[in-house]
Amino acid sequence: MSKLTLHVPEDLVTAAKSEAATRRVSVSKLVSDYFAFLAANNPAADSDIGRLAPRTRRLAGCISSTNTDIEDYIDYLERKHS
Repeated sequence: MSKLTLHVPEDLVTAAKSEAATRRVSVSKLVSDYFAFLAANNPAADSDIGRLAPRTRRLAGCISSTNTDIEDYIDYLERKHS
């Protein structure tokens, strides 16, 4: 297991300690669980999409990837901008 040093405001440290006590776990376990949650809910992390800027990453996949849809969209753009 690796060690990680974080620099956070004192009020967040207090809140983290309080939350950890409420859950009866260590702050390390609380943070580790949160990082695991983030990793599990980020399907783009291991793909090329994961390397995009955040705003671009949010747009990725908003258009269907079937060829017919893409061709229709290109036709639409050509009509719109000609």
